[in-house]
Amino acid sequence: MAHEVETMAYANQVPWHGLGARVDGDIGIDDMLFAAGLDWELKRIPLQTCAGDDIPEDMQNLFIHERAAWIRNTDKKVMAIAGPSWRPLQPRDTIGFMRDYVESGNATLETAGSLRDGKVVWGLARLKHDFEVRRGDRVNGYLLITSPNEVGKAISIRTTTVRVVCANTMAMAHGSSTADYTQNHVSDWNEAAAKEAVGNAHEQLLQAERNAKTLAKLKISASDAVVKALVPVFYPALDMEDKEVVAQVQMPETMPLKIQQILESVENSPGSDKSRGTGWNVLNGVTHWADHSYGRNAATRMHRAWMGDNSRHKLAVEKKLLELAG
Repeated sequence: MAHEVETMAYANQVPWHGLGARVDGDIGIDDMLFAAGLDWELKRIPLQTCAGDDIPEDMQNLFIHERAAWIRNTDKKVMAIAGPSWRPLQPRDTIGFMRDYVESGNATLETAGSLRDGKVVWGLARLKHDFEVRRGDRVNGYLLITSPNEVGKAISIRTTTVRVVCANTMAMAHGSSTADYTQNHVSDWNEAAAKEAVGNAHEQLLQAERNAKTLAKLKISASDAVVKALVPVFYPALDMEDKEVVAQVQMPETMPLKIQQILESVENSPGSDKSRGTGWNVLNGVTHWADHSYGRNAATRMHRAWMGDNSRHKLAVEKKLLELAG
């Protein structure tokens, strides 16, 4: 499988990135854990010096300042080197967070897997919440949990949306969101606090709907979108108060490559005919470019679109467009 994705399974529709092994749509949490290759756990192995000619005898076989290696039990791969306060969230608990939602019928588990040789474990569930921006232009709501097995990285639970007509993933979070939850690895997993935060997912998706409909009413030309929303996000060092710079970024022969690629998606991506000339179309051009066009392969795009730089770019473009909409 592609470099970024280590293992993955999906139910129901083929995900937009086209990766993973297909499973039955009514699969349970425990079976999904196995199908997604997540039936492993991290074990703590204290670090100590070893014997050797280059190591003084009085320094051999000493434990190293309470530090330990967290090792995957199936293949002994080292995931993290950490001090005594670091606590991983095991894959069974990461995917298990979705259990109550799935078993109550309020969500269906769609995908689960690991990225970067197990460094990131995730689960994605579709919520019983969708909306239409315009007739025939439907958006579905999802809940995503990601748990990085890396020191300094936080567990994250957040809502997201996917536009059905083009399978574009919208911004992963909103600055005012109360549905998002993050927790570091230096305290025990607080599932109750996470579920309390996620209890606001319905309100978060209602806000996503309001934002989408606002952008659908925003009339904006491609040239204005370049100057006012795209270049400031993707090329913030450019001075958009300089008329010469403004002219250069609007001309095809001097326009930055990323902006050219995004405009191609704005013009020709699936669903563009439903919303051409609007802020909604510009945002979907960005998300289509990030999800389907940019990068070396689908797995890299998925990682960057969900939790990397392109996730932040989607948010920033959406914010710029909403500011233009007033």
